[in-house]
Amino acid sequence: MKPIKFYNTFLILLLLFTCSVSFAQNSDEPKDSARVYKNIYDFSKKSKFSKFVYELLFDKNALKTNKINFKKKNKPTIEHEFHNGKIIRNITVISYDPFGYSVTDSLKKPDKKLENVGNSIHIKTKEFTLKNLLLFKENEAYDSLKVIESERLIRRQRYTRRTHIDILPTSSNDSIDVVLKVLDSWSLLPNGSLSTSQGEARLTERNILGLGHQISGLYKYRFDDNQKTISSRYLINNIKNTFLSLEFGYDNDFDNNSKRTIELKREFFSPLTKWAFGVSFQNTTQKYNFYQIIPDSTLIQDTKSEYEDYWIGRSFKIFKDNSYKSRTTRLITSLTYNKKIFKQKPEDFVDLYDYYSNEKNVIGLIGISSRQYYQDKFLFNYDIIEDIPYGRTLALTIGNQEKFNTNRLYLGSKIAFGQKYTFGYLSSSAEFGSFFRNKKSEQSAFRFELNYFTDLIPLGKWSMRQFIKPTYILGNNRLNSEKDLLTLSENMGIQGFNSPITGNQKWVLNLQTQTYSPGSWHGFRFSPYFNATFGSLMNKNTAFLNTKIYSKFSVGLLINNDYLVFNSFQISFSYYPSIPFEGTNVLKTNSFENTDLSISDFQVSKPAYIRYD
Repeated sequence: MKPIKFYNTFLILLLLFTCSVSFAQNSDEPKDSARVYKNIYDFSKKSKFSKFVYELLFDKNALKTNKINFKKKNKPTIEHEFHNGKIIRNITVISYDPFGYSVTDSLKKPDKKLENVGNSIHIKTKEFTLKNLLLFKENEAYDSLKVIESERLIRRQRYTRRTHIDILPTSSNDSIDVVLKVLDSWSLLPNGSLSTSQGEARLTERNILGLGHQISGLYKYRFDDNQKTISSRYLINNIKNTFLSLEFGYDNDFDNNSKRTIELKREFFSPLTKWAFGVSFQNTTQKYNFYQIIPDSTLIQDTKSEYEDYWIGRSFKIFKDNSYKSRTTRLITSLTYNKKIFKQKPEDFVDLYDYYSNEKNVIGLIGISSRQYYQDKFLFNYDIIEDIPYGRTLALTIGNQEKFNTNRLYLGSKIAFGQKYTFGYLSSSAEFGSFFRNKKSEQSAFRFELNYFTDLIPLGKWSMRQFIKPTYILGNNRLNSEKDLLTLSENMGIQGFNSPITGNQKWVLNLQTQTYSPGSWHGFRFSPYFNATFGSLMNKNTAFLNTKIYSKFSVGLLINNDYLVFNSFQISFSYYPSIPFEGTNVLKTNSFENTDLSISDFQVSKPAYIRYD
C-alpha cells in the first residue's frame, strides 16, 4: 500500500467521525411467572417425606401466578439530579446472601431449606469491599453521575447479581442519606467437561471471604498417555479504593506450553477517571507449528520469550457544562513502552523472515472518547440489568518499533460509534494502521467491525432478539510468513474451528437468534437460541467471490428455573460442514456460548498496534 493511500484513508476516517448520532433508551421490565405447582404441592402434603422434599427444593411463592410480561412499562426511578449539591450525611451498605432475598423487597426471605443451607455456606461481600467501589464519600456533595456510575461499577462485578440505591431524607433539607443494597451472586462455581480422549475440571471462587478477590484452577487429564495439566489464576480487585488490580496467572497445556504472568493495572474504569496505568511481565514457553516449509509436513519449533510492558494514561474534561454527555466526553492521552526478548527462537530455515525476533515499542495515543451507558434486560442474561455502552471514539496513534535491526515509524487511527435507535442497537468501528520504513508502508492492517441487535421482538407470549456481527480484516505488504497471516481458528474466527489454512484478508459473519420464554414447564424456562457463523480467507490473487466459505451452525438452550436454588445453565451443539484436515460433517458439543457476541466499550486506553488476527 502506497503512503498516499494511507493518508487518504486516514482523512476519510477523520471525516467520518464528524457524523453525529442520537440515542433513545428503551426499558423493558418483564415479570416472572408460572402456575403449575398446585398438584405437586397437594401431593407433598401426603407424607412427611414428600413434604420435606418439596420444602427442600421448591419456593412457597411457586404457587403464585407469575407470567413474564415483555411489554414496556414505566419504571419508577430515583430523581438523582434533584439531590445534586446536598451533603451526603451517611452511607449505609447492606449486602444480602444470594438465595431468597431481594434488594427491592425487604420482607422477602428465603423459604427453602436448601436456600438457607446455601446462604449459611456463602460468605457475604464485606461492607468495605462494596464501599471501595463507590465514587462518592460521606460529607461530600451529592453528584448524580458519580452515584449512577458507582451503581454500574458494582453491577459489573462478577460476585454481585443485583444492586439498588435508595436516597433518604434527613432532618435537614440540605443533606441526605444514601442506602446501597446489593444481592450477592453464588461465587463458588464448579465446571468441567468429559470426552473420549480427555477430561477437565475447573473450580472458580469469585469472592474469596467476601473481599472481591478471585481465584480459579483448571485441571486436565488426557487418557491415552496419562498427561496432566494445571492452570491457575489469582486476582486482587480494587486495592484499597484505588481501583488497582493485581493478577497472577499460570497456564499449562499437554504440549508443555506454559505462561507465567503478573500484572498490576488501573484502567479507565469510568468516564470520570483521570489517571490510568499498568505494568505487566510475562514469561512464555511455546511450541509453534509450521505447515508451509515442507509440503504435507508439520515442523514443530520451541520458543522461549520474556515480555514486559509499562503504560500510563491521562484523561481531561473537554466541555465546561455538567450535562451527562459533556462530563463523559474526555480527551485521552497515553503512552506505552514494551519489549519482547526471545531466549529461544525457531531455526532460521523455518522462520525465514525472522518473525520471531526481539522487539521494542514506544507507542503514543491521543483521542477523544464519548462514553455513556443505558440499561436493558434480556440480552446475555435472563432478567438481569445490563449496562450497554454507546458513544463515539476517535483516536490517533504514533509509534516507533525497533525490530529487524532497524527502526520503523507506525501511524494508526480508529473511529467508532454506537447508539440505541428505535430499530435496535448499532455500533461499528474502523481501524487502519501501518509501519513505515524508507517512506514505504509495511505490514499495513485495516479492520472493520459492526455489532447490531434488535429490541425485544414479541412472538406471541415469547420474545426474541436478533444479533448480527460482521468483521472484515485486510492486510497489505505483510511478511511472507505463515505466522503473519490470518486464520479462522477458534477466537480468531469460528469457535471450535481448527485448521492451518491462512490468508491476508478475511471476513466473518456471526448471526444469532436468541429467544426468551415467558412461561415454564414444571418451573423450567427453556430459551432456545440458534447461531450461524460464516467465514472465508483470501489472498491477494484470489477473487472475493471465488473463495470457499466455511461455516458452523449451533443450537443451544439457556435453561432457567426460579424455583430451584441454582438458577441457570446452558448446553449447545454445533455442526461443521467442513473443517480442512479434520473432516466433513463434524459435530461438537458446547463449542459456542451465547455470550460470545460481546459488545465493545468506547474506551480509549492503552496504546497498541491494530490487531491483525
